[in-house]
Amino acid sequence: MLVNSVWLVVVLFISSAWAQAGVTVTIANGQIQGRQESTYKGTTFYAFQEIPYAKPPVGNLRFMAPQPVEDWSGVLDATSNNKICYQTSDTTSFTQTEDCLYVNVYTPVAPGTNGSLPVMFYIFGGGFLNGHAVYQSYGPHLFMDQGVIVVTVNYRIGPFGFMSTGDSVIPGNMGLKDQQLALKWVQTNIGYFGGDPTKVTLFGLSAGAASVTLQMLGKGSEGLFRGAISESGSSLCPWAYQRGHKDIAYNMAAYLNPSFSKSSSSQELLTFLQSVTPDQVIASTRTFPGGLGRDQMVQGFMYAPVVEDEHEGAFLTQRQYDAVASGGTNPVPLLIGIMSEEQLSKAADRNSFANELSQYDQNPGALVNDNMHINDATKATAGDAIRKIYTSGTLASDIAAGVHYFSDVSFSLPIMHNARLHSAFKDVYFFQFSYHGDMVSWNNVFVEGCGKVQHAEDNSYLWNGNIEQYATAADVLTSKRYVKLFTNFAKNLNPTPEADDLFGVVWPTLASTGPFQYLDIAEDGSLQIKSDPKGEHYQQWVDLYESMAVKPYDTF
Repeated sequence: MLVNSVWLVVVLFISSAWAQAGVTVTIANGQIQGRQESTYKGTTFYAFQEIPYAKPPVGNLRFMAPQPVEDWSGVLDATSNNKICYQTSDTTSFTQTEDCLYVNVYTPVAPGTNGSLPVMFYIFGGGFLNGHAVYQSYGPHLFMDQGVIVVTVNYRIGPFGFMSTGDSVIPGNMGLKDQQLALKWVQTNIGYFGGDPTKVTLFGLSAGAASVTLQMLGKGSEGLFRGAISESGSSLCPWAYQRGHKDIAYNMAAYLNPSFSKSSSSQELLTFLQSVTPDQVIASTRTFPGGLGRDQMVQGFMYAPVVEDEHEGAFLTQRQYDAVASGGTNPVPLLIGIMSEEQLSKAADRNSFANELSQYDQNPGALVNDNMHINDATKATAGDAIRKIYTSGTLASDIAAGVHYFSDVSFSLPIMHNARLHSAFKDVYFFQFSYHGDMVSWNNVFVEGCGKVQHAEDNSYLWNGNIEQYATAADVLTSKRYVKLFTNFAKNLNPTPEADDLFGVVWPTLASTGPFQYLDIAEDGSLQIKSDPKGEHYQQWVDLYESMAVKPYDTF
C-alpha cells in the first residue's frame, strides 16, 4: 500500500505526544497493559497493541494452521507494536519476524466498562505478500471519534501465509486461517474492551478486501461477524487465486537447494522448508515469473488463496466463484467499492506502457485471463473481442483504453460481479471513489479519458488522524463523509440509515438485476447516486464470459 510520507511523520509525532498513563485489563489469557490517548478532537481512547492471539508459528508450526495462544503470567506490555510478519518490502522501521501473530485493539471506552460498542476488524492489504497492522500506518483516531472499537490484525503473508503443496501436508491459506483465529479471539475477548461480539464488521483494502470476502466464504466463519466492507478487492479478483501452487512450492525448494528433487514427497518438502531460515525463504520469494500475458494482477499472484482438498481444518474447499454464487458460509450485508481508475499507475511511464500495449496488439490472446479456460486455438479470437471492448484501433495508440483494460480486469469488473452475485442473498451497497484530493500527493498520474483516483487512494481519508490540522476543507469533508459511511454501516448495517445533511443522499442497495446503482464520491467531492460505474464494460464482459469462457470459473 502506498502511504503519504508526511502523514506517517505526523502520526508518529502524535502517537508520542498524546500518549498518557498506562491502563491494565484482564482478558481471557492474562493481564495486559495499554495506554490512554486522545484524538485531535479530544476524544479519549485506549490502545492495546501486540496482543498475541496465536502461538508463534515457528519451527514445526511454520506453514501450519495457527494454534491458539497459551495463557501468560504477569502483565503483558501492550503499549506499542513493532513486530510485522516476514515480507519482501524493506521495512527497517519495524521488526520482521515469524513471531508476528498479534492484534491491536483501540477502544473509546475504559476497559472493563460494560459496553456494547460495534467492532470494526481491519485486514491490511499488500498483495498477500507485504503489509502490516502497526499503529504508525493505521492510527484509529477518526474512528474513535465515531464511537466504535477498531481491531487491526497481523497475519502471515507471502509463502509463510500462502504456500501450498496442494494436499494436506501444506494445504495453504494459513494467512486466512490466522485472520479467522483472530476473529475467534475477538469473540472471546472484545467484551473486556467494551465491545459487542455480535456487532463485528470486517473491513479491508485490496488483498485485505479480498480477505474480507473470502472470510464470507470460509468454513468456520459462521457467527464471527455480521457485516463486511471491501475496498478495492474481492475473492473474484484474478490476482486473489494462486495457480500452480505445487510447482511454486517445489521451485522454492529447488532455488534454495538445487539438488532438491521434485520427485520428493510433500512431507520431505515441508521438512526441508522448515529447516531453512526465514530470510532464505524471503530471498526465494523475490524471484517472479514474467513475460507477456503473465501480469500477476491479471493471472494470479504467486502466493495467494487456494482451494484446498477436503480435510479437517480446511478453510476453502469450493471454487471461489461457485462459493460467491451460492452465498458463502456467512452471507452478511456488504459495502463494497472501487476507485475510479484502479490501475492508473500503469501509465506512470507512458513510453514503457505503450511498448507493453503494442505487444498485446501483436498477440491479443495474451489479454485473455487464465480463468476463462479458453484453449490456445481460440485465444486470439477472444483477445480481439476483449480489445474491441476498449478501442476500435490499437491499444498502443490509445493509452486510456489500455488503462481501462487493466483497471477493469484486475479490479473493477470482478468486484462489481461479486457485488451483483451477493445482492441475491443480502443487502449490498456499492460505491466508486472518484474524488482526487490535494492530500494524496503521491498520485500525479493523469490520463485523458481515465478516472483520477488510483488503487489505495481512499485509505488516506480513513487513517489520517490529524487531517483537520493541515488538509483542505474539501479533503476534510470527504474524510468525514467516508469515515461516517463506514461507521454507520458498522453500527446499523446501513451507511445512510436516515437523512443526514453531511451526505445529502440516501444510498440505495444494489439489485441483483437491472441498473447497477451505486454511490459516487464524485470528483467535486459531492455524493451522487448513479448507475453503471463502468458504462457498458461490465455487461460486455459478462456476455463475453457467457459466449466464450469455459465453466467452471475460478474467479472472474
